[in-house]
Amino acid sequence: MNFLNLNLLELMGLASAISAGILALYLLDRSKRRQRVATLRFWSAADVRTELKHRRRIQQPWSLLLQILSMLLLLIAIAGPRWGGNESSARDHVLILDTSAWMGSQAQGAAEANRRTLLDQSKASARAYVAALPASDRVMLVRADALATPATRFESSHAVVEEAIRQSQAGASALNLQQAFEFAQRAQRLQSQSAGEIVFAGAGRVSEDTVKLVTPPTNLRILPIPDKGENVGLRKIGLRRSPGALDVWNIFVAVRNYGVRSHVTDLEVQFGGAPAGSQRFTLKPGEEEQATFAYRTRVAGWLEARIRTQGGDAFPQDDRAIIELPAEHRARVVVFTADAASIAPLISANPGIEAVFQAPANYDPGVKADVVVFDRFAPSAQPKADSIWIEPPSSLSPIPVRETQSRARLEQWHQDTLLGAGLRTKDVTLATAEIFAMSPGDIPVAETASGPVIVARPKAANGYKIVVIGFQPMHSAMRDSLATPLLVANTLRWMAPETFRSWEVQAGSVGIQNVALEKGTDPATVRVVNESEKPLPFTTDGTSLRFFAGAPGPVTVTAGDRETVYSLTLPEVGEVAWRAPQGTRSGIPRGFGGDSVATDLWPWFAVLGALGLLADWILFGRSRALHIGAAGMKAPFSWHTAAAKWKAAESTLKKAPWRKAS
Repeated sequence: MNFLNLNLLELMGLASAISAGILALYLLDRSKRRQRVATLRFWSAADVRTELKHRRRIQQPWSLLLQILSMLLLLIAIAGPRWGGNESSARDHVLILDTSAWMGSQAQGAAEANRRTLLDQSKASARAYVAALPASDRVMLVRADALATPATRFESSHAVVEEAIRQSQAGASALNLQQAFEFAQRAQRLQSQSAGEIVFAGAGRVSEDTVKLVTPPTNLRILPIPDKGENVGLRKIGLRRSPGALDVWNIFVAVRNYGVRSHVTDLEVQFGGAPAGSQRFTLKPGEEEQATFAYRTRVAGWLEARIRTQGGDAFPQDDRAIIELPAEHRARVVVFTADAASIAPLISANPGIEAVFQAPANYDPGVKADVVVFDRFAPSAQPKADSIWIEPPSSLSPIPVRETQSRARLEQWHQDTLLGAGLRTKDVTLATAEIFAMSPGDIPVAETASGPVIVARPKAANGYKIVVIGFQPMHSAMRDSLATPLLVANTLRWMAPETFRSWEVQAGSVGIQNVALEKGTDPATVRVVNESEKPLPFTTDGTSLRFFAGAPGPVTVTAGDRETVYSLTLPEVGEVAWRAPQGTRSGIPRGFGGDSVATDLWPWFAVLGALGLLADWILFGRSRALHIGAAGMKAPFSWHTAAAKWKAAESTLKKAPWRKAS
């Protein structure tokens, strides 16, 4: 017999303490009793004061013995005694259930109406293994895909483990088998009292770059399932706007054959239901082919890629992918100038700019534009948009002009700002230049020895951005300098970053994603958010960004002026099947040695203890209660009786012989 809740020393200590308490209650009973009377007139003080005495002997030893025995029986019930089920031979097993995306594929030979998957077969094998275990063994269920997730603790109730197995579903990521093995070994080392087996139930498909890293534990057991299903699936889809034409999308599609036979596959790409491209592949086992298309559109919509494989497919989940494409956005820039021919090449050079040139006399404060440019002109009312002021009149400049300097030498560009990035031209002498007086919060872009000649204000009084240039670049020594178009491009990028942002859309699988960053990308500008705009954790290492997405859905990565949308809707399928080394235990064990089923004895001890207390009350407690009740029953006090007694006493006193005093 063994105890489930208390060990023998703990049980003996509690039993000794409770027995001593019961014995003390018997020995410390007081002999003095309290008596209530009507009056103290006829009471005389006793010659000997009543003393408080402790009992020298126990008046009811059988009652004491019965109470102590009953309390011992109840303590044994609390300790949880069990008969049988050798606890010293009980072991703790870790059952790893493969819940990767591939486990949702149709099992070999399964009928279409049956829809039995590889995961169904693995769950059946896992339940059979749990049923073969001794009742005293504990089991921890771990669901393994890209992450190893414990579904139960080391559970002694096998019914709980079997229910967790039934509720397991295939995920969307590939299997990381090495992580699952490491998790199981760590759990047995830290939480197990006697480590048993680590059992893997699944197909074991992993990626090619991790299969060589798998190191199986020495106590591994494999529950194999037949996996010979053929599959051809979409590997990746990428879309990028053409650098020369923003309304043209370059489409890239990769298709892979995961099976062991050659397959003929047809690829179709549609946008909004209209054909966008098609191609036929003949794929050999393990081969991957790529196709590229170009599609022109300015509107937002859904791009669908679909493949059809001749001869059927065991895993149709990766045969179709849908991506949402954003609409083309062009920044509307309205230029008020009297010399449109000189400034037009600077504004219209970017294909994302829609430039409109107007005479200064046509200025309207309510002009509809993303950016408004004033060329040597200053309106009386500022526009409700971001604005660029080129050599404004001193009296109407939005940033005060401190002085106008002749033959101003440009000496410094502030390259630490977005406006001055990449500008290095020096030793340029300007015929005339306005020197501005900056306010707190203003950003200097270019300076002479006398002060700044280009200033940016992130938020003006009207709530919009303002950039003021103290000279006309096309009428100065910077006319033929590469710094002039770069300065205008930096300014427009600072005001309308969406227009200059390079868009990429990729359809891929959940899990770990690696993103290539452009050289010189500021880590402070990197942002990774999911569909709900909640940030996802990521790490950067030089020109590489790495993040993990555990659920399907779009993820947006913003780095500088580049934005990439990852539509993680394709399931991730491992390329190769991991094979256990020869000699590894396999299949359902026939027996683990004789192990009897443990029987709980605590209900019997609890019933015996309760019966003992009931017997003590019937045999001894009820008689004490009756005795106390009888002693407490007194004749009620009566004034008539008291008066009669008083008259009798008075009569006795009168009849007494009294000696006359002399």
